[in-house]
Amino acid sequence: MSDMKIGIYGGTFDPVHLGHIRSAFAFLTACDLDRLFVIPNYLPPHKTICAGDDPHMRLQMLKIAFSPLPFYNDKIIVSDFEVRNQEVSYTYKTLEHFSFISKDLTLLCGTDNFLNLEYWKNSERIFELSKIAHIVRPGTYDESEEILATKERLKKRYGARIVDVPMAPIELSSTEIREKIKRGENTLYLLPPDVRAFIDKYDLYGEHNV
Repeated sequence: MSDMKIGIYGGTFDPVHLGHIRSAFAFLTACDLDRLFVIPNYLPPHKTICAGDDPHMRLQMLKIAFSPLPFYNDKIIVSDFEVRNQEVSYTYKTLEHFSFISKDLTLLCGTDNFLNLEYWKNSERIFELSKIAHIVRPGTYDESEEILATKERLKKRYGARIVDVPMAPIELSSTEIREKIKRGENTLYLLPPDVRAFIDKYDLYGEHNV
């Protein structure tokens, strides 16, 4: 086992958009990571996936999104671990897997996930295995009293190790992006062009797949 600093960034990425990419860069920089594993869920336990979902297509879109970034190619790795397992994607299991690679793991959480993290399956194991990196958008709800109270509770109850990842506010929603694609609207400032081309090629978010 090494002391390599490894970041874990999981989600459905349905589809991966520019907000996800910015979050990955902010995480990589703020936590000075040696490696960042971006991991699409096979079957997320906390949200409903859209009809016609194909985890392998979501995995391929992530590879397309991060492949044209040669400076980061040795640091950002799109992992098929959860897709390959073909089961409900519980975070504690993913962390257990990567804990065999390094004992220095950090899990990235947006605000919604951060507020609910203690209710996830085997959450005690999550706090034991990893630090928690919370994306903070200055001047927004991410700095609210609820967030501060949650941080203190997690530290006292679970011994949580929490770090903040500052990132300028960006309002992007995969749900809204899917609707825009369904309507044939421009997504130039929402998605990497190659990801949009892949979506159009396979009609991933057509009328029967949203």
